[in-house]
Amino acid sequence: MESLSIGESFAEHETVKHSSGEYVRDAVHVNSAEGFNSRVRRTIAGVFHHISPQHADLYFHEIGFRWSQRVITGNAVRKTRRGRETIRTLWSRIPPAVQIVSVLRAATGRQMRRSQHGGIIIKSAVAVFG
Repeated sequence: MESLSIGESFAEHETVKHSSGEYVRDAVHVNSAEGFNSRVRRTIAGVFHHISPQHADLYFHEIGFRWSQRVITGNAVRKTRRGRETIRTLWSRIPPAVQIVSVLRAATGRQMRRSQHGGIIIKSAVAVFG
């Protein structure tokens, strides 16, 4: 399988220019990327504690799958210490029974084999993120 560079696989994306004072334009922002990065850091600190380079793709697939298995359940108005009101998005996980469809869809193109040492080897023909 030939892998694509990030520039090739995301050729049709939009950006914002923080240096020009632009942080959001309609649905274009960096909050999703920053939020996902924050999720990765919290998961490493709280659940995995360490990610080995040889298995990093498996950890990131797991984190990506969890990220994509959530839905917006509403908004909450919060007040900052200075009294300014902010709107916070509330998320909820999709129930595991409903996730089965996504799990089976993500299994397409993957092969699982037992290793010589009794473990599992996942051979992925496609990059699936959820």
